[in-house]
Amino acid sequence: MKKDLTSQIKQPEVIYVTAAFLLLVVFNIFLSDVLHEKVHRTGTELARQVYDLNLDPIASKDIIATLVESKGFAMNVTDVPHNFANFIDLEQEVFSYHTVSLRLFHWPSWVVESHLFIFLNLILIGAGYWGFRWWRVLSKKVLVAAAPPVKPIEKQVKPVLTKGELPKPLPHQDLNILYGVPTNYNHLFALFFWKTPFPANLDVDNYFKVVIAKGFGEFVNRSVKLLPSGGIAVTLNSVPATEVDKYTKRLHHVVYQACLNYRSDLSRGDIKIGVCNYRTGADQAVVYQLTKSALTLAKQSAWQHIHRLPFGHTQSSMLTDSNEHLFEYIKKKHFMLFFQPLFDLETGEILQHEALIRIRHKSLGLLAARHFIPQMTSKKDVLLLDQTVVTQVQKMLDNESGAMMVSINLHAMNWFNDEFWHWFKAQMQGFDAANKLQFELSEDDYLKQHKQLSSQFACLEKLSAGIVIDNVRSAENLVEYKQLNNVCSIKLAYELIHNIDTNTQQQKVVRQIIAKGNELNFPVYAVGVETRNELATLKNLGVIAAQGFYFAEPLQKLADITPFS
Repeated sequence: MKKDLTSQIKQPEVIYVTAAFLLLVVFNIFLSDVLHEKVHRTGTELARQVYDLNLDPIASKDIIATLVESKGFAMNVTDVPHNFANFIDLEQEVFSYHTVSLRLFHWPSWVVESHLFIFLNLILIGAGYWGFRWWRVLSKKVLVAAAPPVKPIEKQVKPVLTKGELPKPLPHQDLNILYGVPTNYNHLFALFFWKTPFPANLDVDNYFKVVIAKGFGEFVNRSVKLLPSGGIAVTLNSVPATEVDKYTKRLHHVVYQACLNYRSDLSRGDIKIGVCNYRTGADQAVVYQLTKSALTLAKQSAWQHIHRLPFGHTQSSMLTDSNEHLFEYIKKKHFMLFFQPLFDLETGEILQHEALIRIRHKSLGLLAARHFIPQMTSKKDVLLLDQTVVTQVQKMLDNESGAMMVSINLHAMNWFNDEFWHWFKAQMQGFDAANKLQFELSEDDYLKQHKQLSSQFACLEKLSAGIVIDNVRSAENLVEYKQLNNVCSIKLAYELIHNIDTNTQQQKVVRQIIAKGNELNFPVYAVGVETRNELATLKNLGVIAAQGFYFAEPLQKLADITPFS
């Protein structure tokens, strides 16, 4: 029985070695094929790059030769070092993309990537040797135990199968990792905006294709597209995740320098960029919307010319977040209250602060009201939201002596919510600083609903709390505000403020509003001021006070800022 068992063990040894050898051969064939495919893709991308840059094969021969050499190819046999010419033949291949065809020479992939072949083969041989020794130890234990023949055969088959599974050819993406293609990378999609147009005879599309090609030559996969609006869209693929901010700033710098060639009077603030970084497989519609939002934020700011919104599961799900989810953030007090100061344009003193709430999202940081309020549509949610803001403002006024006026934007639902006003009356009992509160109401809401809001207005008047008419677009309805005794000011609509320094029609409307406001003794304030030119124009037109990021970012405490700071 012992002799039969020994013969059964020796036969699998031969099978094991043969299988391991065949597996090694198959793996090397597979690896060679993958590396050759890599060379083919690189050559095709090179042809595409030449096509995108619109390079002439004759006039731009030196440029093409430089690009070809940077990718490890050569246009002529004589350009390749002949170190192995006596042993290995060069390979030549034609790479085509649309109208461009490049006949290039290169060493075989197994020569160029010889270190990879050696490394992986050593790993497989080592794994096979370790498996063989493990199998031998197991087989000896079987012999000592004198187990029935069936059992050792089953145990012999199991380790052979197990060891046979270890050196399986790696998937394509794992090979990419081994020969240097990074997986921890992002793609960047950027939209650019500039105020001053380029000369009519300039081919903006081709110009920026060359600019981006020269500025980001290390990226094979990139694209530039001229938009109907006159701006450009740029895509950079395979950007290291740790260098996303670096390349975002570099994009802005490269485009800014390119614009200076034709518009020497441009400042960095005239070039705005919105960027979204995302991974492969991201919803392109969401990427585009996020990039547009980022560009809008950059355009609205005088000091932040670059704005980036990352794409991720949390970001995309937030766009369709449920009311209950956002409700829980308020309920669990995951928020912060900020105050936007309103400055007197003559003295520089702060006249009042506007209370602004920010939700502390677990992964997206602070979210402004414009991001989460549209998602809160239930009566319960917005009731808790405004109750929270009023309560926090009340505590702030109690704790900070001498604090100035604070204005609060109530949600439109709560102006008509009896439950809120019953709560508000009870909340204000014993509160001595109610006269420091002002509640902002949109002009459209007032004109449509002022009769239904008479009891709410009476409640605020009884408490000596003020009313601010917000988002005023014309002077024709100002006289109607005299019906209320506690209207303390009006605020211009943002659409009248933005770019007012260059729009004469906006200036005309604002001048009419100011004239009518002076006649009715209504001070006129401006919101959303972002640039020095906007501020100078508003001051010349007679605006008394203004607020916006030009002056200061929202603050957590009323005492965090002093006049003239």
